[in-house]
Amino acid sequence: MSSYKEDFLAYFSLGKSHIPGILFCCAAAAAAFLLTRGTLFDGGVQILPVELFSANPLFALLAKIGPIVFALILCLFINVKVFKAGSSYAGKFILRLAVILMGARVTVDVLMTASLPGLLIILGVLAVTIFIAMRLGKRLQKPWDACALTGSGTGICGASAALSVASVINAEQKYVHAVVGIISLLGLAGVFIIPMLAFGFDMTTAQAQVFIGGTLHEIGNVIPAAELYTALGGDDVAALALVYKMIRVAMLVVVAAVFSHLWMKRSSGEAAAEKPRLQGFLLLFLAVAVLMSLLILLAPETGRMIQGVCINISVTLLTIAMAGVGLSMNLRETFAVGKTLLPFASAVWAVQVILMLLLTKLFV
Repeated sequence: MSSYKEDFLAYFSLGKSHIPGILFCCAAAAAAFLLTRGTLFDGGVQILPVELFSANPLFALLAKIGPIVFALILCLFINVKVFKAGSSYAGKFILRLAVILMGARVTVDVLMTASLPGLLIILGVLAVTIFIAMRLGKRLQKPWDACALTGSGTGICGASAALSVASVINAEQKYVHAVVGIISLLGLAGVFIIPMLAFGFDMTTAQAQVFIGGTLHEIGNVIPAAELYTALGGDDVAALALVYKMIRVAMLVVVAAVFSHLWMKRSSGEAAAEKPRLQGFLLLFLAVAVLMSLLILLAPETGRMIQGVCINISVTLLTIAMAGVGLSMNLRETFAVGKTLLPFASAVWAVQVILMLLLTKLFV
């Protein structure tokens, strides 16, 4: 495993060959934001009217898909050799920058608004989801790295979690791409399925907040799902649903550290002899969370302003990174591998949803 200095210097390993791919990823991200949010980046100037995304059925659907997933889908069908180097850089290093800034969301004041039963349920189901993914995957003879990616992506925060864990376990790219595609697909389906379940099972507002925040894959899935729940006749649950989602995001560092340790134990030779360590970008994720918490405590107004900027940049960078992941995918191989992993990933998510449903109805 490379040193922290080597990790840091790798971010500057840019050459002329990277420029076309990175520029295309930025353009694809801008197109994704324009068609799903009406802006060119997260929090940017509104170019298309906001009303368009509620009045027009096509744009309303695109708004629910969101820029992150849309950028991935948009680039899936583009296979241009000159973009490969830049797309690989975006899918690895720009993604890591996005994850680091995601720490701005995970502040102490936000996490403390969660109820104790909700907190325990979220953490318990997250652990069980990952355990089930590993055990079921082993029984079904699925590759270990594919199981780890499926469990972390489902349990924590979707594609960004899967990609983060992939970097610490040296996962095969074909499994990384397949799991990212499946996670994005299931997360999109969840935007419609989860709020309908919450409404159909007559959940209270507190229960719906825990259920929606504890079952959806991506942060970007939570808001449209909460809005759909409200449109069905429920209360506004978006704010606290995001809090419960943030609790899952906060566990990214812990889960990545555990998988890094397990990967080291599984490896042989020199890698096995190395002392496991947490990847630098995950340490910075934790540092940003701590610093942002302190800043909001000491200077609330300034802290909130800086937090908002960090979050906007994080979402924009994550969208660029997802465009890079889409460009890097071998579509034929991704579909072939994804076809075998889809039933497995769906079963893992189903277990998560059922557990959340039962525990939320019983204890919240």
